[in-house]
Amino acid sequence: MTPIEIAKKSQPRKPKILVSHWLRDFLHINTSNRPTALLYLLIIIAFIGIVGTNTYLVSRELILNQIKERAFLRISQATDQINQWLELHSLAVEFSANTDVVRTMNWQKVLPLFQYEKKRFNDFSLLALVFPDGSYYTNRVGKAKAEGNLKSRKYFQKAMAGQFNISDPHIGHVTKTVVCSIAAPIHQTSDPHSSVIGVLFGPLSIERITQVANEVHYGQNNYTFLLNSEGQAIVYPNPKLVLTKQWSAPNLLQSSNPNLAELAKKMVHRNQGFELINLDGTQKYVAYLPLKHVNWSIALVIPRDNIESQLYLLNILTVVLSLLLLIIVMVIWYQIQLSEKAKIQVILLGEQRTILQEQANQLEQTLQQLKKTQTQLVQKEKMSSLGQLVAGLAHEINNPLTFIYGNIEHINQYSKELFQVIKKYQRNSTQMSDVLEVVDVNEVNFFRQDIPKLLASMKTGADRIKQIILSLRTFSRLDEATMKAVDIHESIDSTLFILQNRLNNFNKHKAIEITKKYAILPLVECYPGKINQVFLNILSNAIDAIEGLFPGNNSTIGNEQFKDTQPYIRIRTELTPDKSVNIAIANNGPNIPVEIQSMIFNPFFTTKPIGQGTGLGLSISYQIVTEVHKGKLILVSTHEPLTEFIIQIPLRQ
Repeated sequence: MTPIEIAKKSQPRKPKILVSHWLRDFLHINTSNRPTALLYLLIIIAFIGIVGTNTYLVSRELILNQIKERAFLRISQATDQINQWLELHSLAVEFSANTDVVRTMNWQKVLPLFQYEKKRFNDFSLLALVFPDGSYYTNRVGKAKAEGNLKSRKYFQKAMAGQFNISDPHIGHVTKTVVCSIAAPIHQTSDPHSSVIGVLFGPLSIERITQVANEVHYGQNNYTFLLNSEGQAIVYPNPKLVLTKQWSAPNLLQSSNPNLAELAKKMVHRNQGFELINLDGTQKYVAYLPLKHVNWSIALVIPRDNIESQLYLLNILTVVLSLLLLIIVMVIWYQIQLSEKAKIQVILLGEQRTILQEQANQLEQTLQQLKKTQTQLVQKEKMSSLGQLVAGLAHEINNPLTFIYGNIEHINQYSKELFQVIKKYQRNSTQMSDVLEVVDVNEVNFFRQDIPKLLASMKTGADRIKQIILSLRTFSRLDEATMKAVDIHESIDSTLFILQNRLNNFNKHKAIEITKKYAILPLVECYPGKINQVFLNILSNAIDAIEGLFPGNNSTIGNEQFKDTQPYIRIRTELTPDKSVNIAIANNGPNIPVEIQSMIFNPFFTTKPIGQGTGLGLSISYQIVTEVHKGKLILVSTHEPLTEFIIQIPLRQ
C-alpha cells in the first residue's frame, strides 16, 4: 500500500457526521411532535425486547446443549472403560477355548494353561473347564462338588449351543460372590461349525464395574447406576436395590415410580438419550446409553441445579442488559425533555465538523508534500541511471580517441621524413645518392603502405565515435517524448552498448556473455525513452546480481565456487498469438528468494546495502510497463541460479 493510500484511509469518515444529523432530526421531532417521538421510542423498546428475548432463549439453549454434551461425554468415557475391560477378558476366554490343549478336555493338561491365564488376568475369580453334563474343574478347587453342577445356568446352555456370551451378574457356585461369567464354547476342531464338546468360563467380579461407575462425577449429589438385561440394578446408590448374597435385586421395570420404570424400560431396550425427569421427588437430568458387549445399560443422574446453575452468568448478563436498556430509555426520554441542550450539542458537532475539515485540509497538504518527495526520489533514480550512462559513454569515447591521437603522432613523424626526402630530391634531382642517404628505398615503400593503414585506422576510430553517439541518441530518445513505432531490437542493442563497459570489465579473465535470440518482430508502438529506461534498469540489476555471485574485478564479494562458471545474460524476443511482444531477460546470478518475490516491485524495497540502491528501479519499470503501456512485467526465479524478467507489451496501444 502506497503512502498516499494510507493517508487517504486515515481521513475522517462522513458517517460520523450523519449520526449528528440523525440526532438533530430526532430532537427536532421531539420538540415539534412529542407524541410521535414517544411512539418511536416505544417501537424501539419493543423491537429491542423481542430481539433480546430471542437472543436469551437461543443462548440458553446453546449453553444447555454444551453442558449436556459434557455430561454425556462423562458417561461415555465410563462406558468405554467397561467395554474395553469386558472385551479384553472376553478375548482371553475365547482365545483359550480355541487352543488345542483345551480341546483335549484333559484337566491335567488344561490346568497349567488356566494357572498361567489367571496370572495374566487377575480379575478372573477362577477359570473353569465344564463338561457337557454340567460337571466342571476349576484351577481353584479342582473338581467341583456334585451340587455345583452348571447345567441349569443360562450362560452354560448358550455356550453349549455354540454361542459365546457374558452373563448377567449372579452368585458364583465357588466364589459365593456377585460375578458375571464369560462363557465360550469348546469345539471339537478348529472349525467353528464343529460340534461343541465342552465350555470354558471365567467369572469376573463386578467390583471393577462398580468402581468405574462410581468414579463418574458431574457436580455434587450426582450418581450413576447400571442395569442388566432384565432391568435389575448391577450398580445403584441404594444397596437394597442391588443383588447381594442376602437378597435378590428388585426389577426396576416394576418400580412404583413410573418415571423410573419408564427410564428402565428404555435402558433395557438399549436406547440412549438425555432427559429431564422426576426422580426421588426432584427434577433430575439423566444421560443413559447401552454397553457394547453385554445387554447392559448405564445412566448418569445429575440434579437439575448442577446443570442450570451454569446458566447463572447468562441470567446475570440478561439482567444487566435489561437494566442498561432501561437506562438507555431513560436517557433518551431525558434528551427529549432537554431538546434545547440537544440543539446546542448539534452546534458543537458542527464546530467539530469544521475542525475535522481543517484537519483533512492539513492532511491533504501532507499528501501533496509526500507526492513531491516521491517525485524527487523518482528523479534521483533517473539521475542515477543517467550517471551510469555518462560514465559508460566517457569510457567508450576515450578508447577510440586514444589510438586516433597515437596514430596521428606516427603520421606526423612519417610526413616530416617524407618531406625531407622530397626537399633533397628537389635540390638536386640528378644526385640520387643524396636521397638514399636520407632514407632507404624500402622505407619509402613502407611509408607508401603504412600511411593508408593509419588513415584507415583513424577513420575506424571516428566511425566508432559516431556509433557511440548514435547509440546514445537511440537510447535516450530525448527528442521523442510521444508514442511512436519503435524497433525493439534496436533499443535493446543500444542499451547493451551503453552498458558495454560494465559487461566487458566484469572480470580480468572473462566478460559477461551476452546471448541474443531475436525473433522477427514488427515495429512496436511505445514510448521509446521509457522502454529504454526499463531495459536499463533490468539489465543493470542483472549485472549487479552476477557481481554478487561471481567474483570479479568490480566486486569484493562473490562465491569462489562459481569462479570457473561463465556468467551470462540471455535475451530473447517473441511475438505472441495475442499480438503482444515478449522480451525475456535472464541471468545466472543468484535467484530471488520466494518470500520476497511478491515485494520486489514495491516502491523503496531493495536488497542492496544502504546507499547502493533506492528501491525505485523495478517499481518505476513496473509502472512504465503495466500502467503506461498496459503490459505485464513478470518475474520467474527458480531454486537454481537463474532469474528471468519477462516484459510483455502490446503491439498497438
